[in-house]
Amino acid sequence: MNPNPDPRLEARITRELKSLGELPAPAGLASRVLRALEARALAPWYRRAWTTWPRGLQVGAMLLLAVGFAGICWFAGGVSTSASEAVAAQKSSGWLSELGFVWNLFRALGEALQAIVNHVGKGTVIAIGLLIATAYAACACLGTAYVRLAMNGMRRN
Repeated sequence: MNPNPDPRLEARITRELKSLGELPAPAGLASRVLRALEARALAPWYRRAWTTWPRGLQVGAMLLLAVGFAGICWFAGGVSTSASEAVAAQKSSGWLSELGFVWNLFRALGEALQAIVNHVGKGTVIAIGLLIATAYAACACLGTAYVRLAMNGMRRN
């Protein structure tokens, strides 16, 4: 990529593009777009986006998902309440052995995190979390500002 573009070439390309004028849309485009919009509007509720479902069905789906998630958590928690139960669950079913390993890993990481919080104090952990969140927000804001600045610079040329 050439960092120093030729201004004469750029001016010529701009002149040629402006001389093309408006291009007409294909004859059947508007009717095809309208048919597609009507077909989308007439689709049954279960074929549409979840946010357009009837409110009662949205609430029911969320309750069903919450109950299912709670059941999984309860079952997984019951499987690994103690080391002997975890070993028995791993021996009794093959696919639960992998799930038990992952659950024990997360439980060990959670206990390690809890030990760290207890050692350094909740205030320190909250301060570090706020510092990380502030740094993330600053990076996002500065990145957005730089992208907009770059885009505005490109439009002016």
